[in-house]
Amino acid sequence: MDEGALLLSMTFLLLVAGICSVMFKKVKMPPIIGYLVAGVILGVIIDIFLKDLPAEAEAIESTVSFLASIGLVLLMFCIGMELNLKKLKKSGTFAVLVSLIQIPLMVAGGYLFGLLCGWDPVQSILFGAIISGSSTAVVTAVLKEQGKLSKDDIETIILITVVEDVAQVILLSMASPLLVGSTMELDSIVWMLLTILIFMAAAVSIGILFVPRALDWIASKMPDEILWITSLGMCFAMALMSVWIGMSMAIGAFLMGVVVSQAKSKSTIEHDITPMKDVFMAMFFISVGLEISPEGLLENIVLAIMIFSVYAILKAASVFIAYFVGNRPMRLGFMSSIGLVAMGEFAFIIAYAGLEAGVLSQEFYTAVISAALISMVALPLLSRNSDKICDYVYNNAPKPVISTVRKAESIRDGHYAKIALSSKSTSSRFKEKAAMAYVDILLVFAIEAVFFLFTPDLTMFLQDNMGSLSITACYTIVLAVNFVAIAIPLYDLIKNLKFVEKVLIDAERKAEARGEGNLQRRSIRFYKVFVRINNWTLVFMISLAILILVPSSIGPVEFLLAMLGGIGIILLIYAFKHRTSTD
Repeated sequence: MDEGALLLSMTFLLLVAGICSVMFKKVKMPPIIGYLVAGVILGVIIDIFLKDLPAEAEAIESTVSFLASIGLVLLMFCIGMELNLKKLKKSGTFAVLVSLIQIPLMVAGGYLFGLLCGWDPVQSILFGAIISGSSTAVVTAVLKEQGKLSKDDIETIILITVVEDVAQVILLSMASPLLVGSTMELDSIVWMLLTILIFMAAAVSIGILFVPRALDWIASKMPDEILWITSLGMCFAMALMSVWIGMSMAIGAFLMGVVVSQAKSKSTIEHDITPMKDVFMAMFFISVGLEISPEGLLENIVLAIMIFSVYAILKAASVFIAYFVGNRPMRLGFMSSIGLVAMGEFAFIIAYAGLEAGVLSQEFYTAVISAALISMVALPLLSRNSDKICDYVYNNAPKPVISTVRKAESIRDGHYAKIALSSKSTSSRFKEKAAMAYVDILLVFAIEAVFFLFTPDLTMFLQDNMGSLSITACYTIVLAVNFVAIAIPLYDLIKNLKFVEKVLIDAERKAEARGEGNLQRRSIRFYKVFVRINNWTLVFMISLAILILVPSSIGPVEFLLAMLGGIGIILLIYAFKHRTSTD
């Protein structure tokens, strides 16, 4: 690397970034925006003053790219260290609940929006992953400065953003086959996902056994600089191993951060590494801004506003729903949902990875980064006025909407109050079964998404290897495999739901006996019918409905579906006639 190019790059990068950050801090904006704007300014400077010196321009850009890679590794390492597994286990149940509800909704909403915009499935999936998280740094700074929420509520929101980071690491891992140039062939993707899962499980489990102890020993025997140099070496070693197996280096750095977070000397490492992380993190965000030109920003401003609008609506709605399900006050849910409307650092990381792999276009990348900037600028304004926005919505929403919301809140509160009448073990099992039922639903959606994407490939594979079979016969086999695949989680789902319904019925009866209930006979009759119907009958009917509703590019096999439908109707009539469960 040329000495002059390195010095010139560092001079411009640090001075311009410092000036921009000071200016944005004066207007109470996070420094990240200053770094991104600094990157845009540096890009303009390079285009104007070095357009006739391509060698110098290329040297500066390569230097920035190198420094940005270091910044990405350090940023992910520090994000991993923020994940305290002990604290997550102790008080992170609600944060995990919120994330489990809102992240699938965000990914699904982003995917559907992408398809409606005419993007291909890979771009749509990446877009859903990009918008699924919030910025820990920006959200923390804004909420703590404004003080609209209590300390406990702010800590809960911060924990939610950390869990979102973990989820986005998983999403980035699952997208790795697409981001390293692999094809969409089924066998390569399955093998890659298995490799990723084994690597992540081994890295965390084995690492936690040895790394924290080794670091704590070094901390007790050696100077602090040896401690953080060793931890940095481990960070880059894990990043290198991650690259070797075809994953992003960011994932390896994050995993090592999670492992190091379990060491008693974690606070010392974090304290010593923060200044270095801040410098190189600035380089990463400057490199992101360097990819944006003012012309491209203006040309894609409409798409950027659309992306921000979709992100803000999905984020606010999904978090509000999650808080509602978690039995939190609706006003708190609304204000918390507003407080999370700032795209996270992973939006830049995933978008940058997609651009580098050629999956995302420069225009799309520019629009995503612009939308993230808009969200970071909008968050302080939205959060500062969240209570006023809440009052305005409550006072001006249509009366039927307000009435429906109040009724839903009353039903929710009633269910939670009645469940509290059950024994502690029953209440615990109720929550466990409800959570497992939700996981089963997600699994069914995941299985159907896989079959939706790969049914044509599977059908062609069968026809190529079983030449005597027609395309209809091959598709019938794939449909049958799909039926079996979704039947397994559906059976578990129905078992869990039946337990939940039984607990609700018993709780309702206990409340009525105390004069506290409002027993609705129609609801109870429906619950009883549902509980008594044979499990496999319900599995059959739901599986059939899913196969009919989920579209396929091959086309339906009318005869098979009609036959299955006829059998299903006979089973349903039999089930209603006998109303006894044989399970």
